[in-house]
Amino acid sequence: MPAVTLIGPGAIGLCVASALMDAGHDVTFVARQPFGTLEITRSDGETRRYPARVADAGHAPKADWVFLCVKTYQVASAAEALKAAVGPETKVAVIQNGVEHLENVAPFIDAAAPVVPVVIDLPASRSGPGRAGFGNPSLAFVEDTEAGRAFRDLFAGTVLDVTATPDLVSRMWRKLCINAPGAVLCLTGKPMGVFHEPGIADIAQAILAECVAVGRAAGAGFDGSVIEDQMAAFMNARPGDGNSMFEDFKAGRPMEWDARNGVIARKGRLYGVPTPVSDFVVPILRAQNSQR
Repeated sequence: MPAVTLIGPGAIGLCVASALMDAGHDVTFVARQPFGTLEITRSDGETRRYPARVADAGHAPKADWVFLCVKTYQVASAAEALKAAVGPETKVAVIQNGVEHLENVAPFIDAAAPVVPVVIDLPASRSGPGRAGFGNPSLAFVEDTEAGRAFRDLFAGTVLDVTATPDLVSRMWRKLCINAPGAVLCLTGKPMGVFHEPGIADIAQAILAECVAVGRAAGAGFDGSVIEDQMAAFMNARPGDGNSMFEDFKAGRPMEWDARNGVIARKGRLYGVPTPVSDFVVPILRAQNSQR
């Protein structure tokens, strides 16, 4: 079985690791806080426990696969672990939000290392070192390449359903259509019920429309109802729900504003697509983040 070094055992990383361990793979975690047991509560309510092996960044073992599961703004801080763990034959799976998986990791690994960008749809939460839970769906998407299919095969027979697609770009931008408008929660300091307050849904829809326009310029395909369908999902959400960036906002932690919203403005300039609402929103998110 392939050996995996997983950098970033947050909610997603822990839950992905449990699926790898269910498949019999050898997993080593790279973490600042050691933990001896991985404890995962699954969508059906079952709690599974696994013995966990944890290394610090400087002693991350070389592996067949390195899974980078840190948030986008944490990639530079994972440089030491990447240097230690990535060998000549190592494949690197980058499991992150946003659309810049390759760009984010390129400065920190050998250019010859195969990189597998991963789009994941897995509602997960972390309750402490080594403890997390997840709900449904449990989906991931990779590019239909040799390395992408090898990633998919790691999870054969597990709860994580991995699809190798010829159009990963569209999957990335569709996920961004979910994430980017959610910035209104941080802008207002309120959970999903804020969408029903005057004018807020209009702001979210404008961000979503810019995301779709820039995504199309980047080569992503969308069906004609993507904006209406996504806005309906926002409006029908439970009023007290949030998203991961809002949870970071409430906790005073750094936020992924650049990967979710800054990227729309940046790519818009690259492709010549106007993004006036994102251009207005991004400096506010940057300022909110500056003291964290």
